[in-house]
Amino acid sequence: MKNILLVITLFFAFKIKLEAQVYIEKQTRHRFAQMTLGADYQMGFGGSTKFLNKSNEVESLKLATTASPRFLIGGTHFWGHADLQISIPIGGKIQESANQKIQAISGVETSLKYFPWRIENNKIKPYIGTAITPYYYEQDNDNMEYGNGPEQGRTALPVLFGFTLNKNNHLLEFGAAWDYQNKQDYYIDRTQIIRVNTPRIYPHLSYRFMFDTTLGAEKDWESGKTARITKKLSDAGKLNGFFLGAGMSSAWWLGKSSFNTKNRPYLPKYSTVVMPEITFGYYFHKSDINIGLTHRAYKTVTRAYGTAQALQRRSIGIEATKYVGDYHGFAPFIGPTITNEVLSFREIESGILTHDLSEKKIAYGLTFGWDIRPNRIQWFLLRTNLRWFPDLQVNIADKESISFRNIEFNFIQFIFFPNRVWSK
Repeated sequence: MKNILLVITLFFAFKIKLEAQVYIEKQTRHRFAQMTLGADYQMGFGGSTKFLNKSNEVESLKLATTASPRFLIGGTHFWGHADLQISIPIGGKIQESANQKIQAISGVETSLKYFPWRIENNKIKPYIGTAITPYYYEQDNDNMEYGNGPEQGRTALPVLFGFTLNKNNHLLEFGAAWDYQNKQDYYIDRTQIIRVNTPRIYPHLSYRFMFDTTLGAEKDWESGKTARITKKLSDAGKLNGFFLGAGMSSAWWLGKSSFNTKNRPYLPKYSTVVMPEITFGYYFHKSDINIGLTHRAYKTVTRAYGTAQALQRRSIGIEATKYVGDYHGFAPFIGPTITNEVLSFREIESGILTHDLSEKKIAYGLTFGWDIRPNRIQWFLLRTNLRWFPDLQVNIADKESISFRNIEFNFIQFIFFPNRVWSK
């Protein structure tokens, strides 16, 4: 819900141009991308699993049809040839049968669709693409004393295909996701593994509203006014300045901990974390470099069959990023980050506390991403960034550790430059 409120706030904060297919007239940096907001309804059909009955025998069970509405935020890019968006599920359904409680859902999905023929008004255009989709499966067995099965997550790259109809500022889409890796191993107790078949095809129907946030600056760019203002402000040092940013970020675990692989093989990977991200930093115009402060504080858990583990990370650090190009307002950047970390690990086994550890350390990572930056004088921009921490862990025993290695992904962040409002 916080994601949705943030987006709605930014929606009304922007100076929005309600024009569609502005790239049909000409392809310029101010027509490179359009923002979209909407919703869809996704379903999943088919699937099967197995479970232990009261006699401790293995039985088969069919999975029920899944359905979920999703909130969509994204944008068309490359003048209507690409569509990048995130899909945020709203609610889910639990299947209850044969003393089993089963939930098979998808998490926040990041998708990229390619349109060989660009999106155009009053036309239906096909697309193909892929997505980074976290799928979650959990099966609790009421026939057992400690029957809470693992919430098993996996990240897949399903194939996307479908058709999009454009009518003025409206996009209506019918498509599907093909999860060709829908089979997975699953522990039905601490030692027995079965094969779960989750849905292979996920059809969806969506509606999105499309609008532009940068077209209003095109006239000044083409007349040379933007260049003159940029030079004047740059010479006066007024394009250097502080910036503030706000958005939502997620942390994706990259692997299983060596401690769990050896001692708790039935435990799944830790859950993906979604958290607010606030940024404060300083921008150097001539060198095109950002220096920013970073802060994160989040928790994640994993549990199954009487074992529960919790991780907590608190860190503060600094990062420097350098822009390495500008393709019609698409400006990628990359740079290092260094943080001071406090990492905590806690485990309870059948109601007994078995581990309670905390460790302080310095960590090094890499930040990379891109801005949608039609010019270098506007008071706001939209940023996508990722952070990778390759060596982050808490040591438990010799050659055994709990891994905190992950990739943080902030799909869209609103960056505000206060001094540029005043400078103008």
